[in-house]
Amino acid sequence: MVACLALVSCDKHAPQRHTDTSGTTIKAKLMSNWVIQYKGREQYTEEDGTISDVERFHIEAPDAAYYLVRTINPDVFRENYGTDVVKFFQDEQSYLEDDAEYYKEKVTDYLYSASPQDLLFDRIRHGEWDGYLIGFNAKGKITGEYAKCTFTVEEEVPTEAFNKWIGKWTVSGSDVSYNITVSSSEANIAYYIDGWETGASIDNQTGTSMDGNRDWFETFFEPSNNAMYFVSQYIQTYEETFQGETTTYNQYFFGNIYYNGRLVDKGEYVIPETGLDIAAAQITDLNGQQAKINGCSINSYMTDDESSLYETAFTSMQYYADNGKQLLKFNLNVPEFPLTMVKTSASVTSYPAMARKPQTKSQLRQHTRLRDVTRGTKRVPVARKAHSLTTKAAN
Repeated sequence: MVACLALVSCDKHAPQRHTDTSGTTIKAKLMSNWVIQYKGREQYTEEDGTISDVERFHIEAPDAAYYLVRTINPDVFRENYGTDVVKFFQDEQSYLEDDAEYYKEKVTDYLYSASPQDLLFDRIRHGEWDGYLIGFNAKGKITGEYAKCTFTVEEEVPTEAFNKWIGKWTVSGSDVSYNITVSSSEANIAYYIDGWETGASIDNQTGTSMDGNRDWFETFFEPSNNAMYFVSQYIQTYEETFQGETTTYNQYFFGNIYYNGRLVDKGEYVIPETGLDIAAAQITDLNGQQAKINGCSINSYMTDDESSLYETAFTSMQYYADNGKQLLKFNLNVPEFPLTMVKTSASVTSYPAMARKPQTKSQLRQHTRLRDVTRGTKRVPVARKAHSLTTKAAN
């Protein structure tokens, strides 16, 4: 059940002034004739025929050259921006500029101009949210003009099919096995996976370390087939000090492929792109005690010039750390698909650490980002050669 309070609320604090890259001073201005209204949840038929839950927003931004729609939890906003809405807007523009530069596009390619209109976005997690309608000029720069609404999304009651995955499982493949815990992250949407790549591993060359007993990622429930999907995702940002030098790492969960082509070197490659379906787990017995994980198909370019499309399937998945120069593996030996899952207990404990809030810019971006389900935003990723680093387990 979804509850919505689509009320425009005015900021009572004087906003700070900022200067954009063109030297123009920006001041926040709440527009009385602009409207952003959360209209609730509905079902949407995707291009492949699957049905997804989506969120509808009604937008009115008369005389705006362009605009952007973003959502953020009010507590997260206060922790990161205080009362400074312009700084929030500038961060969002910075994210757009990074994407535009990477994909060789324009910022305005990511913005909207039609008004009034209704927009459909991917399903939003439960909780309190502020929705922002952010104005941009014809050059793709923020103007400071905005509208705001506040709404609440209630968590659903979990279905029996969703609950079947919750519990402790032993995941096995080749000569590697993990004892994982599956607990609810969001009823009928997502789970926490705790225990993947358990045990601390240390890379002798860089000093990067990982404790699999602390780290976790999310999997996603698909009600159309009751499967649990493993999806590539950003995990966290952390620092490691080795021999007196501190390095910042972005941790990810990515899928691997094995390339058998001719254009580039054969061998294992990683697909460093978030939001991709890596593998699907399907329960294989009537009692819900056994399951199998198979790799999903993937089309990837094997060179940066995007001239060699390779059609294959993921062969494995694991944690990676990006130090800004290369992707580093935590473990060299990971199980390859297909994997088997055997349930060992239906009882789980939810850990307080699971509710962590965004602490970095990367986490904050994932928190506020919305995917328009009517726009073709999926891109073909470029594979990267996986680094074979010498690692040892820390006892």
